[in-house]
Amino acid sequence: MTVIALDFGGTRIKFGLVEHGQLLSADTITVPSSDSFAALLPIIEQHINHMLKVSVTPAIDSIGMAFPTIVDSDRMRLLYKYVKYNDANDIDLSAWAQKNWGAALVMENDARAALVGEWQHGAGKGTDNLVMVTIGTGVGSAALVNGRLLKGSHYLAGNLGGHQNIRFDGVRCNCGNMGCLESEASSWALPDILKRMTGYLKSPFAKGEKPDYEAVFRLAAAGNAFAIKVRDHSLEVWAAGILNLVYAYDPERVVIGGGVMHSADVILPFIQSKIDQAAWLPKGAVEVRAAIEPDWAGVLGMGYLGMVSK
Repeated sequence: MTVIALDFGGTRIKFGLVEHGQLLSADTITVPSSDSFAALLPIIEQHINHMLKVSVTPAIDSIGMAFPTIVDSDRMRLLYKYVKYNDANDIDLSAWAQKNWGAALVMENDARAALVGEWQHGAGKGTDNLVMVTIGTGVGSAALVNGRLLKGSHYLAGNLGGHQNIRFDGVRCNCGNMGCLESEASSWALPDILKRMTGYLKSPFAKGEKPDYEAVFRLAAAGNAFAIKVRDHSLEVWAAGILNLVYAYDPERVVIGGGVMHSADVILPFIQSKIDQAAWLPKGAVEVRAAIEPDWAGVLGMGYLGMVSK
């Protein structure tokens, strides 16, 4: 069973050739600066054909695509506007895959794809009750309950961990709601979060330090009081959101991925401690682990979903 798997991000697309669960080859391309998904398709076709030629793979059974939006994985369509490509909802990707390669199409939300990848190949192996959280530009989530991906009646279930209401009196999120987790602690919101913090004008960030979490954790480790305040605020927000997911889905394990996990040595113990204190469960009943496949979990997940869909 051979699957071409694609994981769409905001600036990059990851490609993988997956055969019987093994990632035979992988590559990444930078997304062109365009708001047209239709214009991107010829580039994707060219890249897939090149991968197949180089790998001497005669044919593929299916194509798997993971998107950073809500996905109807039964009818293979996007339910909400894909922020970067406003026309993606209008394209019949199943027909496109069939026309070009005679392959079936499988689509899924990117956080669910990452969860499946970690479940089959990474930090989620050995459990059928799992929550995945990705903390980076935004905050994504997905849940596996009794070995089944949780989707719900509108395909929202488990996916919107970043839009939990953490503060009803908080700032407006980019989704339009008030006080979402993402608006309180995520990379896209961090520049504004820094400016709202008392002491910003005397902080390194007001003097040219890059406003990202690498700098926050680095400066906090060096003892900078402002960075410590920002770091601790973010840790509390992430812990509250993940605790809510534990309450909702009762997992055996929480796997955390995303760009902030370069500081896993600080993040994991903090969140584990919060869950141990407040989850209404014996200490250690829910394990918190770092993703093992942070770069390719989504591709591996779509490879698995493409395989089992046949």
